This record gives sequence, structure tokens and C-alpha cells, in this order.
Amino acid sequence: MTNRYTSLENAVRILKSFSDRQPEYGVSELSEKLQLGVSTTHRLLISLAEEGFVVKNKETNKYTLGLSILELTNTVTEQMHIIRESFPILQQLTNKTGESSQINIIDSTDVFCLQKIESPYDHSLEFHLGKRAPVHCTSAGQTILAYQSEQEIQQFLSPPLESFTRFTLTDSNQIKAKLAQIKKDGYAVSNQEYEDNVFTVSAPVYNKNNTVVASITIVGPAQRMKPRKKLLIENTMTAVQTLSSIIKKRQSASLRKG
Repeated sequence: MTNRYTSLENAVRILKSFSDRQPEYGVSELSEKLQLGVSTTHRLLISLAEEGFVVKNKETNKYTLGLSILELTNTVTEQMHIIRESFPILQQLTNKTGESSQINIIDSTDVFCLQKIESPYDHSLEFHLGKRAPVHCTSAGQTILAYQSEQEIQQFLSPPLESFTRFTLTDSNQIKAKLAQIKKDGYAVSNQEYEDNVFTVSAPVYNKNNTVVASITIVGPAQRMKPRKKLLIENTMTAVQTLSSIIKKRQSASLRKG
């Protein structure tokens, strides 16, 4: 059989083959369905099984989806909840401050924008949903990173860190010192570390286990935001406290139902 797909694409095709109507497949069945060689199908299933994405039934010798899929589903579901719950809070934050606001998570090695409300000013900064930025030089990323384990922090700071402006911190010891201060203060400020003339304030969002799961950020021109730094920090802190409370109540209610 000819195969025009990469191994990764074929692995995804295998996972997408499972459904409510057909929750279980044998190697030959998947091979025929996807027009893949039997040996290729078997090899991919073994790899997926090692990572917990599929499980082999020893009695039938067929495969079903594994718990790793459920973990990913739970992650996506939680993010969808946060997107919906954060929207009115971000709206209120932007209405109060006049600045753009957003909620972010760390995804792989980047900070990722889940939701945003743009500033009403004519010269508001342009940013979009799904925008990725470095963790080490953004207040959104630093805020979340500050509450991670020493090992995770070291992993983020181990590669050579890129400098984007003359204010970017690239020395790991300096960044660690800033992260320690962020954890002490409960918020982060970035003055043109990632983009020239851009000033940001961020604070952490907690779940019911008091684990930091996201950050809320205000973004605006440095010349407009710096004189109002104290007020912007207070408004951001109020926003994250409100969202954290909503998340904790929802998760606690879900546990009681379960």
C-alpha cells in the first residue's frame, strides 16, 4: 500500500478512527480502514499504547482509546470553561482601565492567549486570540512560571534565551530573582521586555487546588500605563480574585455532583 501521510499524521488518523459506534479496533481492521500496511499500523498502535493513548484488550487483541485521551479532553474542557468565565471579567477590566486585557496559559514553551478584549483607544495595540509569545520576557508567562517547580523553571530557562528589546532579561539568575519577587508580590510587571513601548501587568489565576492555571494581563503603551501602574495592579488583582473564585466554585460543585 502507498502511504502519503507522515507517521504523526497516521497516528492521528488512528486516534480519530475510534468512535461511539466503533470503540474498538483490531490491527487488521485499522489497516484496512486507513489503507495502511499491517506492520505500520501495529507499530503505531504500540507507540500510542506506550503513551497511554490506546489500550490493548488482551482477551480480544483489539485496541480502545486510553486514559491519556481523557486527560487531554479534561484539559481542553477546562480551558473552554476558563474562556467563557473570563470574558465578562476581562470586559469589566478593560472598561475600568481603558486598556486591552487578556487571559493566557502556558502551552508547551510559549505563553498562549486564550481570550482578549481590545482597548477602546484608537491606537490600541493589536493582538489576537491564539497569539504565542515567549515565557521568559512577558509578564503573562512570568506570572505562571513563578509558581512552577524549580525543575520546570530550570527547563524553561535552560535554552539560550532570545533578547527582543534592550530591556529583555536573558540571564537565568536575574529571571529567577524576578520570579521570586513575582511570587512574593502576587503580580508581575513587564516594561518593554518583549516589545518596545509596551507595558503589561499580570496576575495569577488559581484553581480549587490553589494551583496557578492561567494569568490575566493588561496590555498598553508604556507612556500611558506606567503613571497608572498602582491602579492597574489593583484592578488586575481584583479580576484574578474574581475569576479564581468562580473557577473554584465550579470545580467544587462538579466534584460534589461526581
